Amino acid sequence: MLPEHCLASGLNAVSRAHEGDYFADGHRGAAMISAWFLCREANLETGAARVIAELIAAQWTESALFAPFPQEPAAPEQLGRIEATMAANLGPLRQAGHNVIFPSLALRAFAEQPELSTPARVEGICKLIERFDRADDLALTEGDERPPFGFAETMAEFILTETLATMRAFSGRGQGWSGHMLTHGRAVLDLLRLGRTDLAQQAWAAFALYVKRTRLGPLDTDRSIPEHAPSDRRPLEASYWEGRRDIDLGLGHSLKYPYGFYGLMALARDPDLKQQCLREAYRLF
Repeated sequence: MLPEHCLASGLNAVSRAHEGDYFADGHRGAAMISAWFLCREANLETGAARVIAELIAAQWTESALFAPFPQEPAAPEQLGRIEATMAANLGPLRQAGHNVIFPSLALRAFAEQPELSTPARVEGICKLIERFDRADDLALTEGDERPPFGFAETMAEFILTETLATMRAFSGRGQGWSGHMLTHGRAVLDLLRLGRTDLAQQAWAAFALYVKRTRLGPLDTDRSIPEHAPSDRRPLEASYWEGRRDIDLGLGHSLKYPYGFYGLMALARDPDLKQQCLREAYRLF
C-alpha cells in the first residue's frame, strides 16, 4: 500500500489543476490516485509499493501542486455537482477522454475517503472539467461500431482487444493512444462500478469516438518514436520500479497505464486474450 496521504495529495492536485497547466497538473494528480489504487488492488511483488512511494516522495510530494487544502467539513452531497458538470461536458471526444479520466478517478477517491469531499475540492474539480472546452471534429456514423455496454467483463475484454490492435497499429509512433485506450476505458468502468450508470453510459458513447479515432491509425505527420525492446519485466515487480529510479515520472503515465491495464485484466475472463495482452504489454511498460 501507498501511504494514506497519497490519496488526499492526488485529490489536492486534481482539484487545483485548473489554476495552472490543467492538463499536465491534472495528469499528475490522477496518476497519484491511480498509483494508490494500483498498490492496493494489484498483486504487486513485495517491495514494489515501497519503491513507488519513494519515487513519488522524491519527485512530487513536496510540490505545491499536492499541498493540503484548507480544513473544512466534508460535503459529500455536493458530489452531484461533479457528475452534472461531467454530463454537460460529455458528447464529443475531448483531449483523448481526459475530461472523463480525471474526474472519474476523483470520484473513486471520494468514495474511498468521503471525508475528503470538501466544497473546495468539489469546486476545483468542476472547474477542471470545464477547462476541457476543445472537441475533436469526429462523429459516429451509421456504420461505426457501438461497443457493448453494461457487463463489466465484456467491456473490459473489448477495451483490451482494442488496446492490442492500437499497440500494433501505432508501432514506431509512440503508444500514447494505446495507453489512453486503457485509462479512458477504465475510467468508464470505474463510473459504472461506482453506480453512476447513466453517466458511464454517456461516457461510453464518447469512448466509442476514441475507438473510431484509433482505428484510423497514425497520421502521416506523426513523429517516429522507437518501440520498447521486448522484455518480461512488468510493473507488478519491484525490479521494474527500481529500474525507473532515474527516470522522471513526468505526467505520470508510468503509474496511470498499469492502473488501467491490471484493472481491466482483473475483469476480463478470456484466457487467450489475457495471455496475449501480457505478451505484448512491454510495448506500454
